[in-house]
Amino acid sequence: MFLFIGVFPRDREIAVAHIRCDHCHEVAVQHIVEGGSRLWVFFIPLFTFGRRYVMICANCGWATELSRDAALRAADLAARSGPSA
Repeated sequence: MFLFIGVFPRDREIAVAHIRCDHCHEVAVQHIVEGGSRLWVFFIPLFTFGRRYVMICANCGWATELSRDAALRAADLAARSGPSA
């Protein structure tokens, strides 16, 4: 009997917002991304660990690490501000 266990990286975009970049000082699209690793057994994801949140500027590519609370606040702000273009 074979037991397939694996740990794979996982990134997903949780929001897109128009925010001023701390690096290039331009108001540009900021991609808020949640990253982490997932433990899989037989192609079933069990849990995610090692989560981190990053905001990436579409103008200059600068990445700023965020706390979980700051990322969720930015995602909430982006959702309330309407669709991004």
